[in-house]
Amino acid sequence: MTRPASLAVVLEGGLVQALLVQDWPAHVPLPCIAVVDYDTEGADDDEITHFLIGGKPEEAVCRSDVPEVYEHLTDALSPLAVLTALGDPPPDDDGEPPLALAQSVRQSILDLDARINQSEQPPTGDDYNHLYVLANCGLIDVLKALGDPTDFGE
Repeated sequence: MTRPASLAVVLEGGLVQALLVQDWPAHVPLPCIAVVDYDTEGADDDEITHFLIGGKPEEAVCRSDVPEVYEHLTDALSPLAVLTALGDPPPDDDGEPPLALAQSVRQSILDLDARINQSEQPPTGDDYNHLYVLANCGLIDVLKALGDPTDFGE
């Protein structure tokens, strides 16, 4: 069954080390996340971003970043594991019906194929790996929704 996506912002010494998502739907583009630090002490002028909040001028050290997908990394922090350790597990999800899951998997594969074709360049090994992950993980979700008790080694 699919779980709601979770996000982790990993800090060390107040500095963002990583942005991670887990259980992010493969057919949904990853979000661009704005990281804002209002503590500008010691920052160079070129590191400070100026913007308005409700017409009031503000400044902060800012950056934007796209998170990394936990499932594609080895030895990475699991956002879900941290949330569970905090006693804040995601809400129960009855999951999508198997037909809807299968249709979603098919659409995500078609969407990725279309993006590969739009690049007008030969597919890379990463492209093929991404297609494999979409197909394999999607099929596992469908099998689980159909009641398959197999341990898929997740």
